[in-house]
Amino acid sequence: MPSAAMAKILGIHPQTLRKLRRHQITPFKEGRDYRWVGLSTSSTLQWHVHSACRSYTEFQRLPAEKVETYSRATRVRAGS
Repeated sequence: MPSAAMAKILGIHPQTLRKLRRHQITPFKEGRDYRWVGLSTSSTLQWHVHSACRSYTEFQRLPAEKVETYSRATRVRAGS
Protein backbone atom coordinates (compact mmCIF):
# COMPACT_ATOMS: atom_id res chain seq x y z
CA MET A 1 0.00 0.00 0.00
CA PRO A 2 1.39 3.49 -0.81
CA SER A 3 2.36 5.90 1.99
CA ALA A 4 -0.59 8.26 1.43
CA ALA A 5 -3.10 5.43 1.81
CA MET A 6 -1.25 4.02 4.84
CA ALA A 7 -1.30 7.41 6.53
CA LYS A 8 -5.05 7.65 5.96
CA ILE A 9 -5.59 4.24 7.56
CA LEU A 10 -3.51 5.30 10.59
CA GLY A 11 -5.38 8.60 10.79
CA ILE A 12 -2.25 10.74 10.42
CA HIS A 13 -0.88 13.08 7.77
CA PRO A 14 1.40 11.48 5.14
CA GLN A 15 4.21 13.84 6.17
CA THR A 16 3.85 12.63 9.78
CA LEU A 17 4.17 9.03 8.59
CA ARG A 18 7.35 9.89 6.68
CA LYS A 19 8.81 11.71 9.71
CA LEU A 20 8.00 8.79 12.00
CA ARG A 21 9.65 6.33 9.62
CA ARG A 22 12.82 8.45 9.38
CA HIS A 23 13.06 9.27 13.08
CA GLN A 24 15.82 7.71 15.18
CA ILE A 25 13.20 6.20 17.52
CA THR A 26 10.57 4.76 15.18
CA PRO A 27 7.78 2.23 15.52
CA PHE A 28 8.40 1.00 11.98
CA LYS A 29 10.98 -1.50 10.76
CA GLU A 30 12.08 -1.98 7.17
CA GLY A 31 11.25 -5.45 5.92
CA ARG A 32 8.48 -5.92 8.49
CA ASP A 33 6.30 -2.81 8.14
CA TYR A 34 7.44 -1.47 4.77
CA ARG A 35 9.68 -2.26 1.83
CA TRP A 36 11.17 -0.37 -1.08
CA VAL A 37 9.64 -0.93 -4.51
CA GLY A 38 12.40 -1.07 -7.10
CA LEU A 39 16.16 -1.07 -6.94
CA SER A 40 16.96 2.61 -7.38
CA THR A 41 17.43 5.16 -4.62
CA SER A 42 14.39 7.06 -5.92
CA SER A 43 12.02 4.12 -5.48
CA THR A 44 8.83 4.39 -3.43
CA LEU A 45 7.67 2.67 -0.27
CA GLN A 46 5.13 -0.09 -0.05
CA TRP A 47 3.54 -0.58 3.38
CA HIS A 48 2.30 -3.83 4.94
CA VAL A 49 -1.05 -2.74 6.40
CA HIS A 50 -1.47 -5.20 9.27
CA SER A 51 2.13 -5.10 10.45
CA ALA A 52 2.45 -1.31 10.25
CA CYS A 53 -0.87 -0.80 12.07
CA ARG A 54 0.23 -3.16 14.84
CA SER A 55 3.63 -1.46 15.16
CA TYR A 56 2.07 2.01 15.29
CA THR A 57 -0.56 0.99 17.85
CA GLU A 58 1.81 -0.92 20.15
CA PHE A 59 4.64 1.62 20.04
CA GLN A 60 5.68 2.80 23.52
CA ARG A 61 6.56 6.47 23.65
CA LEU A 62 9.38 7.62 25.89
CA PRO A 63 8.50 9.09 29.29
CA ALA A 64 9.08 12.86 29.40
CA GLU A 65 11.95 12.54 31.88
CA LYS A 66 13.86 10.33 29.41
CA VAL A 67 13.82 12.98 26.66
CA GLU A 68 16.88 15.22 26.55
CA THR A 69 15.82 18.86 26.79
CA TYR A 70 19.26 20.48 26.97
CA SER A 71 18.13 22.57 29.92
CA ARG A 72 20.56 24.76 31.80
CA ALA A 73 19.68 23.22 35.13
CA THR A 74 22.68 21.86 36.96
CA ARG A 75 22.86 18.12 37.16
CA VAL A 76 24.27 15.95 39.86
CA ARG A 77 27.34 14.18 38.58
CA ALA A 78 28.16 10.62 39.50
CA GLY A 79 30.54 10.50 42.43
CA SER A 80 29.68 14.03 43.64
